[in-house]
Order: sequence, then C-alpha cells, then structure tokens
Amino acid sequence: MPQAPNLALKSEDLCLIVAVDNDEILGECLRRSPDVASGALPITEIRGASNMADAYNQGLAKTSRAICVFAHQDVYLPQGWLERAVAALNALSERAPDWMVAGPYGVRPNGEHVGRVWDVTMGKELGSSGFAPEQVGSFDELVLILRRERGFQFDPNLPQFHLYGTDLAQSAIAAGRTAWAVELPVVHNNRPIVSLGGGYRDAYLYARKKWRDKLPIHTSICALSNNPLALWRARWRRRKVKSRGPYLQADARDIARQAGYEEP
Repeated sequence: MPQAPNLALKSEDLCLIVAVDNDEILGECLRRSPDVASGALPITEIRGASNMADAYNQGLAKTSRAICVFAHQDVYLPQGWLERAVAALNALSERAPDWMVAGPYGVRPNGEHVGRVWDVTMGKELGSSGFAPEQVGSFDELVLILRRERGFQFDPNLPQFHLYGTDLAQSAIAAGRTAWAVELPVVHNNRPIVSLGGGYRDAYLYARKKWRDKLPIHTSICALSNNPLALWRARWRRRKVKSRGPYLQADARDIARQAGYEEP
C-alpha cells in the first residue's frame, strides 16, 4: 500500500461512527458531547450489527469523509475536542505522513501503555498529559481514528466485540503504515468487563491465530500469546469483578470538568 500524502485536515473532514445497543447511555455520553450536540461532528449510529467489525464497516459505507472516528457509546468528548483532534492529526501528518490509525490510548510494542483517558470504573485518569505522539501496536477501543484508504476496513471475520483495535493497528502496520497514540483526552463512562470468557475468548483465539507470526502482541487487557497462561492470568485477575448493571456510574460532563478536560 503506497504512503498516503500529507493532509491538511479541516473539521469537516471528520465524522463519528458508533455502534449502539443502549440509547440512554448514548444520550448521556457520546450524543451529549458538545461537538456532537452542535452538529459540528456528524454522527452515524449503527444498530443490530453481528459484531463490531460489521457495525464499523457499515458506518464506513455510509460516509465519504476522510477521517472516521469510532467511539463507544459511553464515551464523552469534552468541549473543543474536534478542534483539538484536527490540530493533533495535522501535527501527526507532519511528523508521520504514513499514519493510518490513531487513538487517545494505546499500548506500545513492549507492553507499556500510553495515552490520556479518564476511566470512570477505576475512578482515575489513565496516562498523563503532555506526551508526544507515540507509535503503538494496539489500542483501547474506546476511541479509534482511521485515515481512510480504499479497500481498508475492519476484518469482517473477527468475531464478537473485542480486540478490533489491536487488529486494526496490526493491519495498518502489515500494510506498511503506522499507528499512533495522540493526546486527545476523553471520558470513558464505562462499566467493568466482568468476564474474559465467551465473546472475548472467541475474539482472542481468532486474533491469536491471525497474527501468530507477530506474537506476542500486547493489548490493554493481556498479551496475545501462544502461551495459554497469558489469557488465564488475565481471567484470574478479574475473578472478583462484579457487574454493575446497565446503568452509568457518573455524569460524564461533570467528570470532564473535574478532570480539567473542559471548562466548568
């Protein structure tokens, strides 16, 4: 795949795509984001998809914008996020004209995390402010930013709703492009993942087989590895995590203001 030309992005080059299964959460978080509420960042909502790749590929088919932002329904984008994203991505294009995927929170190839996100479940900011863009091999999927290329999409065979951020980063790298964590803080008004069995295990086994020549690949939860202990240990660490039901734990806008992501 040839190297992409340098882009001079404008706000109208970006769009937002979300997979929805809870309209109440969507309304309290992503839709409530100022740039989304104002219409400055247009949103495409996908419902009833069989897996996340299906949802996001449907979203890609519904827009021709150059930059697609994929966000979880429980993410809140603080006031001014769109303007900051345009500036950050233009700076990234100057530094790395070959970038294809970016996000606010990723994992370096050595397993170290980099980014800046407020995690409501953990009650704290993950990462820190002021970091320079860094190349990563995996992303936390809460927000993914894709620079569109003809024929490049999410793997439709990746099952369930997990590890598509890792797969997207690795697919970009395999195509001779790069993936980057950039400082674009957001609030993740999330609920804890209780189990790494079932759907997570299905996605894990598929991704492990697909990228077997690149293993180990570190992700935000555990490493993709031929050693079965990697997933077993991650599942063991979550043995006492309890479900908190379908309800939000906090007001996303209040958290953004308390975190200093937007003005009161």
